[in-house]
Amino acid sequence: MTTTAPRAAAVASRVASCARASTSTSRRPLRLSRRRAAPRPRAAGDDDPAEPLQRYADVARASPAAFGAVSAVALLANRALSGVAPVADASSAQSRADVICLAMSACLVLTGLTWIALKTKPPNVVELVGTRLETPYYAATATKALRDELAWAWDAARESTNCDVMAVFTKDGRRVMQAGIAANALRDPEALTRDVELGPICAAAARDAAPNYLANLILFPGRVEFERFFPVNTQAVCVRPIGDGAVLVIGSRTQRGLTPSDQRWFDVVAQKLDRALERGL
Repeated sequence: MTTTAPRAAAVASRVASCARASTSTSRRPLRLSRRRAAPRPRAAGDDDPAEPLQRYADVARASPAAFGAVSAVALLANRALSGVAPVADASSAQSRADVICLAMSACLVLTGLTWIALKTKPPNVVELVGTRLETPYYAATATKALRDELAWAWDAARESTNCDVMAVFTKDGRRVMQAGIAANALRDPEALTRDVELGPICAAAARDAAPNYLANLILFPGRVEFERFFPVNTQAVCVRPIGDGAVLVIGSRTQRGLTPSDQRWFDVVAQKLDRALERGL
């Protein structure tokens, strides 16, 4: 009995301490912490993320000709050193195999020469001629929330694509925003506040939600409608509708500078700006 009492007291004290611990724990709200993933480092300006075949395009084009020439030389050397008669004999299996291999080597050489001759012309990149807007222009009626959305769209497009100029217009020609390099006619700040007469391409996008992409603007007669607000030597233009009452116009100084993925991303940006325009204009 004397040994049982201390044990019972120890067990009771442990139960009481556990009860106090559970009560204190239940009073504290649980915090679910999630480790933030480290940001992925962006590629530096000197890093080329292109594929190896794009980095060494000239070597890849010349490789079939080199392999064909080496194969032909090896084939002739093998025939000369093997003691076979230099004249091809149709009854000899080796002669027939040599003729087939020599024809394949000639095909490789011709393929390599064709690849070298048909070299892709790099896209034309120019310096835009116009008035540089140090800060983006926003309409006086635009709210701060709308200006923040437009500034985000401009910064994101400029950093992630070949976008060099951007403008947003309503279907009646009101200039909601313009950034980058503008036309020389907009050198006067008062000119930015005036309405713009939209051309057929921009009007169709704003009125009928008809997107358009002019990869090589120089070849299209309709380029004159963009010269009212963009530099005259803009190389590519992407037009995206914003809802049913506005249009987003993106310009680039690079021919074919806006990829299909860029155009799909501009569609998403236009949808985001549609909601912002409804609330902030």
